[in-house]
Amino acid sequence: MRPCVAFSFLTAVVLSTICVAECQAQELIWVEGENAVSDTMQDNGWYNSVRKTELSGGAWLSHFKGGEMPVATYHFEASVAGEHEFWLRANPVTAELRVRINGGDWQSISLAENEQNINIASDGRPDLRFVAWVKAGMLPLQAGENVLEVRFESKNNHHGGLDCFVLSRTPFLPQGNRKPGQKLGLADPGKWAFEPDRDLFSTEALLDLSYLNEKPAGKNGRVRRSPNGADFVDGSGKPLRFWAVNTGVQFRDDVAVVDEHARWLAKRGVNMVRHHGHLAPGPGAPLTDVNQEDIDAAWRLVGAMKKHGIYVTLSPYWAVSVKPQPAWGLKSSDGENLTGLIFFDKQLQDAYKGWLRALMTRPNPHTGIPLAEDPTVALFQIQNEDSLLFWTESSIQGEQRKELARQFGDWLVKKYGSLDKATQAWGGATGVQGDDFSNRTVMPQKIWNLTQSQSGAMAARFDDQLHFYTQLMYDFNLEISRFLKEDLGYDGLINAGNWRTADSAKLLDAERYAYSANDVIGVNRYYNGGQHANPTESHKAGYLISEGDTFRGESALKRPWDFPLALRQVQGHPMIISESAWVPPLRYQSEGPFLVAAYGALTGFDIFYWFSTDDIGFGPPMGKWQISSPAQLGMFPAAALMFRQGYVQQGKPVLVEHRSLDEVWSRTSPLLPEEAGFDPNRDSRTPANSAEAAAQGRVTPLTYLVGGVEVEFSEGKTELADLTTFIDSTARSVRSITGELTWNYGDGLCTLNAPKANGVTGNLAAAGRVVLDALTVDGRNQYATVLAVAVDDQELSNSTQVLVQIGTIARPYGWQTTPDKDDSERITDRGGSPWNIEDSDIEIQLANRTLSKATQLDANGLAVKDLTMRRTPDGLTLKLPSDAMYVLLR
Repeated sequence: MRPCVAFSFLTAVVLSTICVAECQAQELIWVEGENAVSDTMQDNGWYNSVRKTELSGGAWLSHFKGGEMPVATYHFEASVAGEHEFWLRANPVTAELRVRINGGDWQSISLAENEQNINIASDGRPDLRFVAWVKAGMLPLQAGENVLEVRFESKNNHHGGLDCFVLSRTPFLPQGNRKPGQKLGLADPGKWAFEPDRDLFSTEALLDLSYLNEKPAGKNGRVRRSPNGADFVDGSGKPLRFWAVNTGVQFRDDVAVVDEHARWLAKRGVNMVRHHGHLAPGPGAPLTDVNQEDIDAAWRLVGAMKKHGIYVTLSPYWAVSVKPQPAWGLKSSDGENLTGLIFFDKQLQDAYKGWLRALMTRPNPHTGIPLAEDPTVALFQIQNEDSLLFWTESSIQGEQRKELARQFGDWLVKKYGSLDKATQAWGGATGVQGDDFSNRTVMPQKIWNLTQSQSGAMAARFDDQLHFYTQLMYDFNLEISRFLKEDLGYDGLINAGNWRTADSAKLLDAERYAYSANDVIGVNRYYNGGQHANPTESHKAGYLISEGDTFRGESALKRPWDFPLALRQVQGHPMIISESAWVPPLRYQSEGPFLVAAYGALTGFDIFYWFSTDDIGFGPPMGKWQISSPAQLGMFPAAALMFRQGYVQQGKPVLVEHRSLDEVWSRTSPLLPEEAGFDPNRDSRTPANSAEAAAQGRVTPLTYLVGGVEVEFSEGKTELADLTTFIDSTARSVRSITGELTWNYGDGLCTLNAPKANGVTGNLAAAGRVVLDALTVDGRNQYATVLAVAVDDQELSNSTQVLVQIGTIARPYGWQTTPDKDDSERITDRGGSPWNIEDSDIEIQLANRTLSKATQLDANGLAVKDLTMRRTPDGLTLKLPSDAMYVLLR
């Protein structure tokens, strides 16, 4: 392999300084925006007040002034003539620009589709000052000198900013502000710069988990439910576990990019991705149309993932993102979107079925078969984040509320025979405004009422309203399942949805019952560690990390009641979290993959979809919903390996609660609700035994760390293990029912002690020496994760190949915070590229006499250097390099 070389040159007076990089036998021409031969740009102090360290050459060419449209001219040389891939790193925000090559016609460049879009404003304000990579198509170059002109045409003061542009004979992969192969080496004290090269998928890589994937995906047929209904098997009946991500890469129209993304994910242990799409037609189109761009994206994704053994979950509808259009002719709900309507509006349901027909039955040009027939599509999610039991129910007003009232009246007549008999069954009249019993109209009350304690006739009426709402959702889910299977020929698995309710204790079991009409139960649930707030513009904290923001961000190790896998699983159904992450700016992230893999296996949890990435590799720092960081995606390999290979033992459920549907409709709290607020007093007085706990009607949320918690919607006897055997409230620690996991939420430490996997995450400095069966860890980091996993499916003590994975804290270079009130921090500097990873200070011992070689690997699994280890009577001792992420012992 040829090394990557970068050099610059000048021609007489007219050529600007440029970088021409030859990398992996490709010619790549890199030109800095600020190095124009000539330009008519007019600088503006505010617009040009940007973070220069985020720009490739430490500056950019910018303009912000009315008048004539400004033009910049560049001269550069190409060694050969022909089409070159053309990329710009420019400001995409409401900006417009055109380019002209060698005196030809001006070409408009669309900046709408971009990647690695970051805020570079020096004050961190989310205004116009952003920069992103844009693939601008192909440009024909002539051998020798070429002239490129760039013209800014934005309506707002012709504003624009150009950091650099690239012309490449082969596919180019943007890596923030770095040229291919370039290392900035910028690192704050006690940290190292994380600057991985593009993964070329060398056969010399010592870490590549793509062999775990059956290729193509679906090779053995459709993914099914196991005989007990609770797990997944492949078409041959073999148990199948998924390590999953949400991806948006399919919305780029470059098939080669999507393919590289798939290959990159497979190498790191991923075998499932979720397509989160939007089938609804856009403005101006009739309701019967469909968003063809979304279908094209789904086709691209399935085609690429199939080849690399990665299954696909399709999630094509999100009511929040759909804005009602007058041309659609839907009854008005007086709302900004369509939340709640899909469950009862027949016209919308028919349109939705039409969209599904277009998505599922047309041949995929990348595979030749429709998605309905492709076993790569393992799971279909009917809708995302919508429910009649969430607060958005109250936004259903106008004609849609009246329609809901008419359907409620019809439902009551069907149940009781008449509305008079319904009133008698309730125990008397309720006198609700909007009722018109003469026209069988019974006005549902806002969801808030169902979260409150009620009595008498109104309580009975609300019980019926909950039953009615739940039945609407159940019937809709059942009908879409029938439609997919019978009308469209899709015989894969189906998940109804993934949402929460206005009150978990009173309503969540009803939501889950509605999902039980289909195969798989789902929820979306993130971990953010407490709070993240923008003090002046609160809504921006939902999508942006800005200077001045405050965050508390405790480790989940100290907040186990907020752990995303603290879930009530519905017995006999697989369970998924279709969106989740340890959400930035939380610093404690390397624990996430460790905990998800370990406790997912313990509790029999099925798929955790990390949200989200559209990067081909690791992304630049730092986005609000980003997982393409060294602390999250970098921690995939060892975690994915042990989860998919079943290295952690599944335990018997410690709580199986039987609930009749009458209990559900009456909004009686279960023994252990999800998302229950932690009560230190209650949790310090854990009932002595299961009988006492049941009698007191309370179960500590720490139960979720002991083993699986399940609910069965039927009459029966609830089963609860004796929790005192596993929960030590004094020591504030919880041991799993299998004995392989111990979680100390007082010290913030969790250990895994399984035959094929040992590990620890949390405050290593406070823990002192951590001694496990095969692994001993002496760490001085206040936060780190160490995981040792057998690569060869043998016990650690006699494995011939062990992967040691190390994660600490990842932050942007230059990141700074100051203490704020309530134990929170205030961001004073967001920093920039590259990622900085806190040095590790860890020594390990492994009780294995067969291993003789230790090799540090880079982020792509290639050997960096061999390490010196000491032999001991029981095995080996190794001081881990401070910048090690992966070490392979052989």
